[in-house]
Amino acid sequence: MQYYFYVVSLLLGLIVGSFLNVVIYRVPRHESIVRPGSRCPGCGSAIRFYDNVPVVSWLILRGRCRECGARISIRYPLVEAITGVAYVLAYWRMDLDWPLLVGWAFIAAMIAVAFIDYDHMIIPNRIVIPGALVGIMASVAIHPQRWWVYVAGSLGAGAFMFALAMLWPGGMGPGDIKMALFMGAVLGAHVVVAMFAAFFFGSLAGVFMMGVQKRSRKAKIPFGPHLALGAVLATLVGESLVNLYLRIYN
Repeated sequence: MQYYFYVVSLLLGLIVGSFLNVVIYRVPRHESIVRPGSRCPGCGSAIRFYDNVPVVSWLILRGRCRECGARISIRYPLVEAITGVAYVLAYWRMDLDWPLLVGWAFIAAMIAVAFIDYDHMIIPNRIVIPGALVGIMASVAIHPQRWWVYVAGSLGAGAFMFALAMLWPGGMGPGDIKMALFMGAVLGAHVVVAMFAAFFFGSLAGVFMMGVQKRSRKAKIPFGPHLALGAVLATLVGESLVNLYLRIYN
């Protein structure tokens, strides 16, 4: 039975990932994520249901539209695969319980924000503000005795990013602050792990861009993907990392 839920988690993640591709493409363009249905970005033809199977359809069609032969970016199956794997790992870490549903929704939001910020250098309010509100309500409902941890995590992460924005004008934006509020609302104390990981990965990316791509130190890079990566990492192994740290230094 346990293997059955792993399969269900994978399939659910692939389906959600397919929907996230719509969100990633349409939300920055202020388009509806419901209508019209999925269409080829090249010719505008509606994609048939059997050509819209996550990952599989892209492989069968060899990354091309059935109607016009236009290339379909590998990002589409990549987003689906990432979401599917992340959902399986979330089930493995949390088992079948209410926190898993929150974790799945949170992971989906982080993936969408990461790709949108990477493409457009924006963190959409349509995702992070409702996410923060729903996240804090869900966290308090699931952990009523520890409600203050999630409130403090949200406000603390937001305040930290706000302070950085004041000290480093142009380095952090309002979207990063709102995203930190969202992360803290769901992660609670583990938001510390997420923030540490985000700055660690961000530093590595900065070194790569300056050393390999020869980009200027003043070049703007989106920080949302690093926050999202840190948030997903904290969702999956945040508690384990905190316990490991305590064992080492206690």
